[in-house]
Amino acid sequence: MDGREIELKLGLAPEDMERLRRRCCFDDHRQGQPKTRRLVLVYFDTPDFALAAAGVSVRVRAVDDGHVQTVKTIGSGSSGLFSRDEWETPLDSPDLAAGPLLATGLALFTDAGLIERLAPVFSTLIDRTTYRLSGGSGAAGDAWEVEAALDQGKVVAGPHSEAICEVELELRGGSPDRLFALARRVLETVPARPLVFTKSERGYRLAAGPHRPIKGKAPPLSFDLTVAEAFQTIARSCLDHLLINEHCLLATGDGEAVHQMRVALRRLRSALKVFRPIVDGPQLTEVKSDLRWVLANLGPARDSEVFLTEIIDPVVALHPDNAGLEALRDYWRDDHRTKMTLAVEAVRSPRFAALALRLGEWVETGDWLPRPGKSPRRKLDDPIASFAMPRLAKAVGKLLALAGPAIGRLSPEDQHLVRIQCKQVRYAGEFFATLVPRKQMKVFLAELAELQDVLGRLNDIAVATPKLTGKHVEGGRAKAAGLVAGWHQSRRAALVSEAEKAWKRWRDCPQPWVDG
Repeated sequence: MDGREIELKLGLAPEDMERLRRRCCFDDHRQGQPKTRRLVLVYFDTPDFALAAAGVSVRVRAVDDGHVQTVKTIGSGSSGLFSRDEWETPLDSPDLAAGPLLATGLALFTDAGLIERLAPVFSTLIDRTTYRLSGGSGAAGDAWEVEAALDQGKVVAGPHSEAICEVELELRGGSPDRLFALARRVLETVPARPLVFTKSERGYRLAAGPHRPIKGKAPPLSFDLTVAEAFQTIARSCLDHLLINEHCLLATGDGEAVHQMRVALRRLRSALKVFRPIVDGPQLTEVKSDLRWVLANLGPARDSEVFLTEIIDPVVALHPDNAGLEALRDYWRDDHRTKMTLAVEAVRSPRFAALALRLGEWVETGDWLPRPGKSPRRKLDDPIASFAMPRLAKAVGKLLALAGPAIGRLSPEDQHLVRIQCKQVRYAGEFFATLVPRKQMKVFLAELAELQDVLGRLNDIAVATPKLTGKHVEGGRAKAAGLVAGWHQSRRAALVSEAEKAWKRWRDCPQPWVDG
């Protein structure tokens, strides 16, 4: 069977799975009795994970009368929603069959020797209870069908294993908004949260080692995308970046995961600014409010970590036996631990889970998209290149106006505004990088990143001074705080000069989307 799979995944605790079974929120739409079966799947790849690198998974599943070989592409996803290509082939044995792999048409299977190198990498053992759900009517045009699966078991990679406990909603007919409606019913019944990992991705991460924060990358856009498709592609990548690092934060408490979550949200917020002419509407206000809430809860944790590593630690390293500096560092370490605890609590909360689901629903089915019987919003169906270049030029024009001829003459507050606009231009440039000559855009973005970095260091100093001289710093810490503040202030003139040079280099770069 070949087809397109659209599904939404939610993770929950084992005890909540039992509550969900007892108080099943699917009964209103259930057709027939649920069915329970055990799924044993073995995933294959090369020793260097060539399939994973290409965004493809290959597995063999045992069934009553034999086996089924399945090939899936990674596809696209946001807030638990996945859309990907899938090919299934019945087999007589648990061994891989080369013919069906080649029949997918995926280029990597034509590489000499790849199929012969495929071997088991990890396996999943899942007890699945399946519900067939449907509603609406064909006459009204709102008929839908969904398969809901309650999955509980584990993924095993060598000596390592990890529990799996999730709800999987697969769209069999109708609009994806039905998946989000059912997901909200689940969240109203038990604590659950959108999952960004497929089972295969969880297996690969388990085989590769412990949880690590992941940097985000803007997806490559192609010229054949419409404006609406390009926005969805970018927004999905931002939400994936957010939820991958949410998983890492809750598993490890790693402060870098907080940073990456903030980057994901800021990239999404930049996308909203770039695409505002096509996504503006009543729901956008709620989306922006959601983003502000998450950033407000993550910001203090990240800011306190930067304060420690960029402001306090360098001076302590220069004076290793200074008791006042040690006491000052201990004070701010306690502050950082407190703020990290609050950030983790916010991310673990039901509000964050509901918010993540809501963001994904807005990207996929929000009020900015055309509705049956209504004319589509202007520019939604335009080619992305014709929309992107003027938006990039507008962002650059704003940056040039903010910075003026000499960035070094600006106040710290104005330099901070320039830095914020640098981020907006850089994110927009990264979004649209594949639509312009690669070499010019690479230089353009590299120079902009250097300018943003030095402006960031200047802003760290500007923010640090009032924190260091606050009334809460007393006793021996007061002298140490003065030492730290003075050392960083002595760096400011050199950094301003560096910023001025970086600004001139970037300003002299040709804009990659301008001919000639």
